[in-house]
Amino acid sequence: MRVLLLVIHIAAVGAWFGANVAQVASAGRLTAGGGKIAAAWMDTTVLWGRILYMPASIIILATGIGLVIDSDAYDFSQAFVSVGFAAVIIAAVLGMVVFAKGGEQASTGFNSGDDAAGHAAVKRMMPWGVFDTAILVLAIVAMVAKWGV
Repeated sequence: MRVLLLVIHIAAVGAWFGANVAQVASAGRLTAGGGKIAAAWMDTTVLWGRILYMPASIIILATGIGLVIDSDAYDFSQAFVSVGFAAVIIAAVLGMVVFAKGGEQASTGFNSGDDAAGHAAVKRMMPWGVFDTAILVLAIVAMVAKWGV
């Protein structure tokens, strides 16, 4: 059971991390010209919040809890487990407060022809996307190094 939980856990983290890297690397280029391409990109990122990020975070949380419960060596008081929980919580808050709202604002701006509003929303989100990715990398380091064990 442990191996299956770990594979699912790692796959969900990979999906989350890969989507973050794709967004951070692509958003500037795909939104630079404004218009329909920028609108389509922002519509896609808003969709990813529902169909990729939310399921991935739920799967990460559920399999992480399962891995701790299934383990004789690890428990919920260890630092790497706490870092993992914190990363999922921070990402959920950023997703609801920054990315969903900002993505919808950017999409609305680009879709309505107000490229300036779309660009402003993207510009506000970009540092948070980098921060979210850094938090994820920190959590990965904590997991691999088994901080607190």
